[in-house]
Amino acid sequence: MLLACSLVSCKGVEITGRTEAIDEYSEAQCRLVLFSERNRYQNALGSSIWELPLEGEQETSYGPYFISRMKEFLEDIKTLNLIAKETGIVASAADMDAIRRISGEFYDGLTEEDKKVMGNCSLEDVIAMYNEYFLACKTAQYIVSEADEEIADADVKVIRIQEIIVSDKETAEDLVKKVNVKGANFAYYARQNSEDPEIEKTLSRVDEHNARFNTAFALEQGEISGVVEQDGKYHIIKCINSYDEEATAENKVLIQNAQKTEAFFKAFNGYTDKHIIRFRSDFWKDIDLTAGSESKADNFFSIFDENIILD
Repeated sequence: MLLACSLVSCKGVEITGRTEAIDEYSEAQCRLVLFSERNRYQNALGSSIWELPLEGEQETSYGPYFISRMKEFLEDIKTLNLIAKETGIVASAADMDAIRRISGEFYDGLTEEDKKVMGNCSLEDVIAMYNEYFLACKTAQYIVSEADEEIADADVKVIRIQEIIVSDKETAEDLVKKVNVKGANFAYYARQNSEDPEIEKTLSRVDEHNARFNTAFALEQGEISGVVEQDGKYHIIKCINSYDEEATAENKVLIQNAQKTEAFFKAFNGYTDKHIIRFRSDFWKDIDLTAGSESKADNFFSIFDENIILD
């Protein structure tokens, strides 16, 4: 759910080799976040979702799995707040004004049934959790900021090609002659002869670096290659778009997001390898997702997303 950057200025707390002693969130603070999310899923999918079987996880049904993941999520929020404290990340006066405003909006919208299932949470609980989530997001943003480097279009360029692939070199050499005859229809020869039924393809410069890719990216638009041997096959390539601008822009965003995600987890996991944050309160064992069936409030995070701007 969160992203973030390099903790170069983070000294860290003393490493004890065991779980860190921390102030956990109160039951009401945890429940107001958890049950808002419970309601969001339940309002959309129905209460039967919690009984769905689950495979490949420690939990056998989705209900216990959901509770476990929410607990881990709140532990991550706490961890990011510890990093925020060490790096000097704080909410400004303007930020706190916005946090108090959305806290009032969320709290005022709660029914008595909502409050009951959310541990009889107070307005102060809501303010505290919005503040914690805000600082976690700011810290994540700080972490990924150092990975936000400009990527040149040439490094992520996307092109479109048509391609003929055969297993016999002589056949490939004969086809090269045919497709280079003036007026020849490359796609026709590809459909008739290629062993790969996918004639038209999109290639990204970051995907591979081999003879086939290098040849394809060296072609000008409309140009046809010679025979290119790659992994025991013979390729003939025609470039039909030497720079797909829209696809290149989309590819750049995907790569930038991947770099940010990698930077976040490198820093975050580096911290959690040394500082183990676990909530030990007993109330987690007693959470009943079927409780408070009349509770519908599901907008804890949507109010935040719609009103808080992270600079």
